Amino acid sequence: MLLEEQRKKVIKTALKAQNMGLILLTFGNFSLRDPRTGYVCITPSGMDYQDIQPQDIVVIDTSGKIIEGARKPSVETPLHCHIYQKRPDVFGICHTHSTFATAWASCEESMPVIVAELAALVGGSVDTAPYRPIGSVELAEVTAKVLADKAAVFMGNHGLVAVGANLDQAFNNAVIVEESAKITFYAKKLGKMKVISESECEAINRWAGEKYGQK
Repeated sequence: MLLEEQRKKVIKTALKAQNMGLILLTFGNFSLRDPRTGYVCITPSGMDYQDIQPQDIVVIDTSGKIIEGARKPSVETPLHCHIYQKRPDVFGICHTHSTFATAWASCEESMPVIVAELAALVGGSVDTAPYRPIGSVELAEVTAKVLADKAAVFMGNHGLVAVGANLDQAFNNAVIVEESAKITFYAKKLGKMKVISESECEAINRWAGEKYGQK
């Protein structure tokens, strides 16, 4: 089986996302790009994550052509492919429908940074791409454009896309955006929010890259 371990990693990530409430039912989709072959392993369309086996994960190239797999790939395959084409630094993508992130995605505004962890891991505010039909090329294009060089973007009236240098990093970004969206929601209810400045966000992100974690 081509890229068996990578396929297992995609399943493991999808199940983690489901267990943490980042997705419900068969919503959301996950992929990784293999650095050696350049191929992408992506979740199949509409299958229960609890039942997915490695052979159900579809291997495609970054144009969306199926390399191996009998299943139909995610309907958001154009989205994943477009991001991989535009971002050579991205090797993992998580598209989630978590509650607070999706609420922000329905407000047509960026989410400011009031949580230091968001600055550390994601690097700054999270912008919202305008609504486009699910699974469309238009959605893929506008989402990749608004994402630009950032680590996450809200999809208007839809959900969140988080990216990373690997699938673990993309997953962590999705988690911290959801948690930050929750905290920001409550902070707005409590009173005036104290937003972390762009320059301070950059400093925190730089510090995290140099100091945080095991090297």
